[in-house]
Amino acid sequence: MAAEPETIDPQRESFANEIAQTLMVYEPLLAFDPKTLRPIPAAARSLPEVSDDGLAVTFTLRDGLTYSDGAPVRASDFVDGWTRVCDPTVAGEYAFVAYVISGCERWNGLDPKRASAYELAAARADLGVRALDDRRVLFTLTRPAPHFLAIAALWVGVPARRSDVAAGTTWTEPATFIGNGPFRLTGWAHRVRMVFERNDRYRAPAKLRRWTKVMISEPAVATIAFANGELDVAPAGKVDPGSVGAPPNATFFIGLNLGRPPFDDPKVRLAFARSLDRTAFVRDVLDRPAVPAASLIPAGLPGADPEDETQAFDPVAARALLGASSYRAPFPPMEFSYQAAAPGAAAQATWAIEQWKANLGVIVVEHPIGECGFCPLVKRVEQAPQIFVLGWSSEYPDAQDWLPAIFRSTAAVQHSGYRSVEFDSLVDRADAERDPAKRTDLYRQAQRILTRDAPAIFLYATQRRWLVSPRVRGYALSAVDWEFGQLTIASLYVAKPGF
Repeated sequence: MAAEPETIDPQRESFANEIAQTLMVYEPLLAFDPKTLRPIPAAARSLPEVSDDGLAVTFTLRDGLTYSDGAPVRASDFVDGWTRVCDPTVAGEYAFVAYVISGCERWNGLDPKRASAYELAAARADLGVRALDDRRVLFTLTRPAPHFLAIAALWVGVPARRSDVAAGTTWTEPATFIGNGPFRLTGWAHRVRMVFERNDRYRAPAKLRRWTKVMISEPAVATIAFANGELDVAPAGKVDPGSVGAPPNATFFIGLNLGRPPFDDPKVRLAFARSLDRTAFVRDVLDRPAVPAASLIPAGLPGADPEDETQAFDPVAARALLGASSYRAPFPPMEFSYQAAAPGAAAQATWAIEQWKANLGVIVVEHPIGECGFCPLVKRVEQAPQIFVLGWSSEYPDAQDWLPAIFRSTAAVQHSGYRSVEFDSLVDRADAERDPAKRTDLYRQAQRILTRDAPAIFLYATQRRWLVSPRVRGYALSAVDWEFGQLTIASLYVAKPGF
C-alpha cells in the first residue's frame, strides 16, 4: 500500500486504498464477474427480481449468511448500510451513486444544521429501501435503471451493522470492523501495516490464510523489497520488466471549450483530434502505464468500442477536415491551459502543441496555471479554458457511468459545453433499456456520435501494473480492481516451493 487509508468507513470513503480494505471485510449484494465485469450474485442468492415497470427491485439473501463473529446477516443490515449512504449526517462522498433510489437525493441534499428534525425524519421515512423480511430487501427506484445492478455491487451498500457503527469514530478499528466478507481485519499498526486473516464463516472461505499489506510511500523502496523477497506483490511502473497489467481503468482526454472559437466548429475539433499520434505519445512522452485511446470507454469495460476509428491518427484526413471547416488562416488565438505543478502536464501540452503545428500548421500557445487557479476553472463550463486536459474513471463498470455521466448536456460534471439532442436521446434510451443487447447498441451509437462531434480529444487510458511473485496464484486482474486482484481475493493463494 502506498499510504494509510484516511477512513475505511464504507459509507464515507472514496479513495481506492480505502475501498479495497472494505471489500476485504465486507461483501455487497452483488459482485462483478472477473472476466466479463457483469454483476453476479454475492450476498444475494441470485440477481434481483425486477417489477414490470422497472421501479421495484427485490434482492433475496443466500441462506445461512453470518458475520465473522457468527451473528446472522439479515436484510435489515443491508437496509442500514444503504440508509447510511443517503444520510446527510454521514456525509458520504459517494452518496450520489444511490440517488437513483427513491428519496435518497432529497434526504442527502438536506443540511442537517438547517433542516428541522421533522424535515430530516420525514425525508428519511421516504427513502425507498426496506426489508420485507429477514432475507428480502426491496429498493424503490426513481426510474427504470438497469445499471442499478452494478451499483448494488459497490462498497457503498455493504451491511455495516448499526450496533458497530454506534461505537463512533473508532468503529473501523479491528475490534468492531466486523463484516460478512472473505477476510477479517485483525491488525492495524497505523501508517505501518494492515493484517487480514481468513474469515472461516464466510460462505466460501478464502484460500489464503493471512494477507498483510505494508505501507510504503516510495515506489523504489517497494520495488527493492519485492526484489529481496519481502513482498509478494508491489506496484510497478511503466518500464518495470516482468510486471503484469490490468485492463485500462481511466481515460484521459484533451477537453475543448465549444463556446470559444475555433472549437465551435466540429470539423476543427475532429481535425485537432486526428492530428495526434497517440501511440507515439504513450511510448515517448507519458510517464505512466497506459494504452492509446481513440474513444471514451477503455477496452475491456462494458460499452467499449475498439473498432471506432473516428478520431484515429491520420494527418491527411485532419488537414482535409480543417480545410473544410468554417475557419481559415490566421486562426483565432488558441491557448492550452494546464496545471503547472502537475507532473508531466507541461510535457503533454508541449507535445500536443508541436503535433498541431507539424500536422495542421496551426499555432497554439502554452498557458500554465497555478494549482489553485486551474481546478476551479474546469469545474464550470462558462469559465473553462479553451484547451485543457482531464480524466475520468467510472465508479462502476457500466457505460451509464461514462457517456451520460460526463457528456450528457445536463451532466453535473460537463466541462466542454457539449449539447447534442441526438446523443442525449440515445443515452436516455440506453439508460432505461432492459434488453442487454439493445442497451449496448444504443450506447455504442452514442459513443460514435461523441467521437465524431469531438467535444474531447481522447488520448490514452491508464492501467495498473504490478510486480507479482510467481508463487502467487489463482488471481485475475480487472479494470475495476481497487487493489491487486480485488475481484479474486477469495481464490488467490500462495503456492508451496516447487509447485
